[in-house]
Amino acid sequence: MTPLFPFIAPRKKKFTAGLLAFGFFAVTFGLGAFAQDPEITVYNQNFGLVKDYRALPLKKGVNQVELDDVAGLIDPTSVHFKSLTAPKSVQVLEQNFRYDLINKNTILDRMVGQKIRFRKNGVTQTGTLLNPATSYFRPTGYSRNRYSHNYNKTNNSHFAIQTDDGILLTTLGDIIIEELPEGLYPRPTLLWDLYSTKGGTHQSEVSYLTDGLNWHSDYVAVINKDDTRIDLTGWVTLDNQSGMSYDNAKLKLVAGDVRKIQNQNGNMAMGAVAFRSMDALKKEARQFKEESFFEYHLYTLSDRTDIKNHETKQVTLISANQIPLKKTYIYDPGRTNYHRWRFSGWRGNYYGTPNYYGRPGQGYDTSEQKKINTLLTVKNTKNNRLGIPLPKGRVRVNKADQSGSLQFVGEDWIDHTPEDEKIELYVGDAFDLVGEKKRLNYRKEAKFIEETYEVKLRNHKKNAPVTITVVDHLFGDWKMITNNVDYTQEDAHTIHMPVSVPTKGERVITYTVRIKRL
Repeated sequence: MTPLFPFIAPRKKKFTAGLLAFGFFAVTFGLGAFAQDPEITVYNQNFGLVKDYRALPLKKGVNQVELDDVAGLIDPTSVHFKSLTAPKSVQVLEQNFRYDLINKNTILDRMVGQKIRFRKNGVTQTGTLLNPATSYFRPTGYSRNRYSHNYNKTNNSHFAIQTDDGILLTTLGDIIIEELPEGLYPRPTLLWDLYSTKGGTHQSEVSYLTDGLNWHSDYVAVINKDDTRIDLTGWVTLDNQSGMSYDNAKLKLVAGDVRKIQNQNGNMAMGAVAFRSMDALKKEARQFKEESFFEYHLYTLSDRTDIKNHETKQVTLISANQIPLKKTYIYDPGRTNYHRWRFSGWRGNYYGTPNYYGRPGQGYDTSEQKKINTLLTVKNTKNNRLGIPLPKGRVRVNKADQSGSLQFVGEDWIDHTPEDEKIELYVGDAFDLVGEKKRLNYRKEAKFIEETYEVKLRNHKKNAPVTITVVDHLFGDWKMITNNVDYTQEDAHTIHMPVSVPTKGERVITYTVRIKRL
C-alpha cells in the first residue's frame, strides 16, 4: 500500500544514478566517511568557520560528489574544497548548493499540472493540481534596490483541483504520492563536479563559513566583605543554531572585531536551547589556551567536544581569586543634563522626552539628577592575578550578606580588554548617598560669561565616611576663577573634584567658571 504524506515512499531510482549516462562517476558520502573529526572556529559575531575532513574515492576523469550533511545556514560562496592527498591533481569544475528541501509545500509546488490523489473525510479523490502551495508577489511600492527583498512569500491553504466533475476548491487532507519529484533534498546539499588526474581515495578538506554559530563571555564576580577584593570566574557560552551538529570537534574561538560584510538576505536559525547544568560544568577539566592571532585573540579548547545543533554549551574560560578591587563613588549630573542648564526654558524628564514646564518651583538651573554612581575598578595585570586578554561580555557581581548567602549587587558590560588595561564596572547607584547641584549665579558680559555652581553632598551611611568624586563638563574656552576644593583636569573639558564626606554629614562645594565669548 502506498503510504500517505508525510511518510514518503522511497524513490524508485537513486537520484545520482541518472548522471552515469553522461560519463560522471557519482559519489555520495556522509558522516560515516569522516577521515578525521571536524575543526570549528567560532567568531563572536554569529558566524563560524567549519573544516570538514573526508575520505573521498575518486576515479580519473569527472566525478560528481554530493555532500548532504552541511550547516543549514552555510554561506555557499565561501565553500573551499581541497584534496590533501594530491592537491594539484583535483580541480573543481562546478559547484552547486541545493537547499530546496523535502516538505509538503515544495512537493506540491512541483506537482502543479500533474495528477494527484488526496484523501479527505475518508474518501480518496483524484484530480490535476492547478495552483502551487507557495505564492510569490511584489509588495506595493517595492524597492528596486538590489540589496532589498523585492518579493513576499505566502503559503496557500486552499487549492484548485481539476476533476471530471469540474474544478474543486478544497483544503487538501492526506496526499498520496507515488514518488518524489526530482530536485528535492532531505537536507541542504553541496554538489561538485570534480576533475581528477589521479584515481583512488583522496583525503580531502571541505571548509566553509556558516551563520548561526556564536559565542560570548559571561563573568561572575564575588566581592569580599569590605569591598577590597574580588573573585572572578569567566565562562564561554557557545550557541549552535547553524542547523548542523559537530561531533568530537576541535573547538577554537576568535575574540575581536573582525570585519565581515553582512549577507543582506541572510536567515536566522531558530530553535530550542538546551542548557547544561552548572554541576556538570564544574566537573569538566577542559580549559582554553589563549594566543595572539593577527589583530585578534584565539582561544583553543584543550579537549575535543560535541557541539550539538540547537544547543548552548558553557565551558570555563578563566578563574582568578583575591583580585585587588577599588570602589569609587561618582557624582556626574552633567553627563546627560548639560543642555538643560545651558539653554533656558528647555527641560527634559528622565526618559528624554522634552518637558517645557519642568517641576513646580524649580528653575531651569537645578539638576534633577541626584544619584551617585558606584564603580568597581580592577586592573588586568599579572600582579593582580589576572593579566590575560579578556573577551567582551557581561559581568554579574555578587556579595555575601551577613548570613553568608550570596546576593546579586549589579552588572555591567566590558569590551575586549587587553592585558594591563583597566576594567571599570558601573554596578548601580548608592542608596545612602545624595548629590544636588544648582547654578547660583549667571553673569553675561561683552567678553565672557561667568557662572557659579553649588554642589551639596550628603552621606547617610552609618560609621562609613566616603569620598565622592564630583565631575563637571566645561565647554568653550573656560577658566576656573574661584573654588573651595581642589580639582584635576582630566581632559580639555572635564574636571574631577574628590570630596570627603563624613558619616551622617554634608559637604558643600562652590566654584566659579569664566567662559570666553567668541
